[in-house]
Amino acid sequence: MKVKRKIFGLRLPIAIFIILILTFFSTGYLLIYFTLLRNLSEDGECISFETDFFRFKFPRNWYARAKWENDSLCIINMLTTEYDSFFGLIYYKSWEYAQSIFSGLDLRDGLLITTFEVNRFYGELQKRSQNATLQFLRNGSLEISGYSAIYTIFRIENVAAENLQYNFTGIIIYFLTDRGAVEIVFYTWIDRVWEERYETFKAKILELLVIKRGV
Repeated sequence: MKVKRKIFGLRLPIAIFIILILTFFSTGYLLIYFTLLRNLSEDGECISFETDFFRFKFPRNWYARAKWENDSLCIINMLTTEYDSFFGLIYYKSWEYAQSIFSGLDLRDGLLITTFEVNRFYGELQKRSQNATLQFLRNGSLEISGYSAIYTIFRIENVAAENLQYNFTGIIIYFLTDRGAVEIVFYTWIDRVWEERYETFKAKILELLVIKRGV
């Protein structure tokens, strides 16, 4: 006569499987928690992020979606936890590589590059939303980490996705560093959150971004 051993009322193999899953989740959570705790800002509101080329802080309710790097590029993508805003940073590690990306454009003309990137983004959205319309709202300049940057603020309306319509509002920034170039993009697709998210982006990320010299 076989005796069926049970733990918490469950058969032994199932109980062991569940315990293992809970252990893995708990370990993963603790690793993430202590990593974030170690990188929290003094006020506890932001998390510090650093690479060999730049460092910045971002709000605790944002998270890094992906980091990708090779010999020529370093790319960071982030989303808000509400899934309503996107932030991306591309660090081109040399002027030559940046020039190869923007072939035919004057690398020194940041406005030409930001409008080119807006049009490229618009073109991608148009592939699935032929009724989408593009508006250039404002061009200007600002200082980031001691460098002069050019920006373009834009709006793309009537973008269709999953039987819904979205209006994208965003900014693209471009500037040269002492070795390479930086491109930053930030946009939202829910109208009511643009002002709040944009102000957070400027104050918590853009104004605190540091580009390291000589790398």
